[in-house]
Amino acid sequence: MMNRIRALTALLLTAAVLLTGLPSALALDTIQACHRVASTYKDKTYSNGSVVRVWTLDTVQDDVDAELAAIAQGYAETYGSDLPKASNKTSGNSRLDVETRYSRTGLSWMSFMVQARVTYHRDLMSQVFTTRTYDMETGERIRLTDIFYEDSVIWQLLAGVVEETITDYFPDEVPDRQQLNACLTEDALKEAEFTLQGMSLVLHYPADRFYPDHHSLIEVTLMYPDIYEYMTDEAYRQTDNLSYYKTCALTFDDGPSRVNSTLVMNTLLEHGTLATFFVVGNRITEYKDMVQHEHDTGNSVAYHNWNHGNVSKSSGSKLRAMKEKCDDALLAAIGIAAKYDRVPYGLYPQMIAAKVGWAYIQWSCDSYDWRGLSVSEVLHTVKAQIGDGGIILMHDIKDNTPESSGRVIEALEEEGYLFLTVDELFAKDGVMLEPNTVYFHCTDGATALND
Repeated sequence: MMNRIRALTALLLTAAVLLTGLPSALALDTIQACHRVASTYKDKTYSNGSVVRVWTLDTVQDDVDAELAAIAQGYAETYGSDLPKASNKTSGNSRLDVETRYSRTGLSWMSFMVQARVTYHRDLMSQVFTTRTYDMETGERIRLTDIFYEDSVIWQLLAGVVEETITDYFPDEVPDRQQLNACLTEDALKEAEFTLQGMSLVLHYPADRFYPDHHSLIEVTLMYPDIYEYMTDEAYRQTDNLSYYKTCALTFDDGPSRVNSTLVMNTLLEHGTLATFFVVGNRITEYKDMVQHEHDTGNSVAYHNWNHGNVSKSSGSKLRAMKEKCDDALLAAIGIAAKYDRVPYGLYPQMIAAKVGWAYIQWSCDSYDWRGLSVSEVLHTVKAQIGDGGIILMHDIKDNTPESSGRVIEALEEEGYLFLTVDELFAKDGVMLEPNTVYFHCTDGATALND
């Protein structure tokens, strides 16, 4: 069990806030003790070459740890013992990865998601998952009916959002109507699998429930500002993260790459952090499994153009043509297209002039990991530039980035930052990303370079 003294410290801090009448804007300068987690994994290789990897967590609550571990072990036993034989080639893998994701919100709530993903020759064959949310000071489980009042209109609103989102996935296919209707009832919505992220509540559904040939996930995302009015008082307090934390978005360009992108994903999983991956369009098909993994673990996936070239050397018609190619590739991988892009080398003016039609996400903090800086140099560079609402530029193809990103996460969390996806970063201030518009950060609604 994590240090019990840390848990007591968190309780005392919360009590002090309540007793002294301090304002809700606590400006926390470190991670709450009850939010601290140690995440590790173990591999088991079977005689036929198949591999089972199981991630486990150590939190301040032994009962939470035991429940999550039991779910993970159950998945390992059910799906791990009869994996097909792996080939001798690296690409001929046969794996079961049982990952336990976690995310924190407010002063003491945390969400967890145990995912079991079976891959064979790098194709995603099946996926199952279980979610839990707890108050980590008490160990009490939090359900959707603790977040929204049972007799609220929110259940009708949720049904509409769920139906629209599921229908938007795989737009060339028709979802199974019977299964779709079954998940839209009020009872089904109240029991839906969900997690709470930094600035969003996400309902999770297996895509193959509605689209049998697809085994990735469908995520129905509701940003907190859009649903605050329907929340219980305690749910509002536990999701009012702008009153407690500074925020930033961690972003990665140029991937996916087989080795370093995988290591970056492990770093994010270990630290309970979500990021945004700007993937090169012509790499999506080859690395389909990795793009699916990025999406299915709650990260945002967007574009880094079709290829990593200098757009000033391309015609407007060629630039406009890349949007359809990127969309087609991403739709085939995860079933949904992206609405924003980051232009290689930051050359967004040419894209805007060509009216390609994406929103363009720049950055306010360049880590310079692409220069091959040491881990300590990357960390110093980021800390010198970062500010509330900032966007950090990193590259998941670089050898130093997996370790550097972990150090950045640790350091900024200890300075009171909460990491958001790009979508969450702008939604926190009600900023809608518009086509042919460029964004550098999001600080109290300001997004321009010199704001």
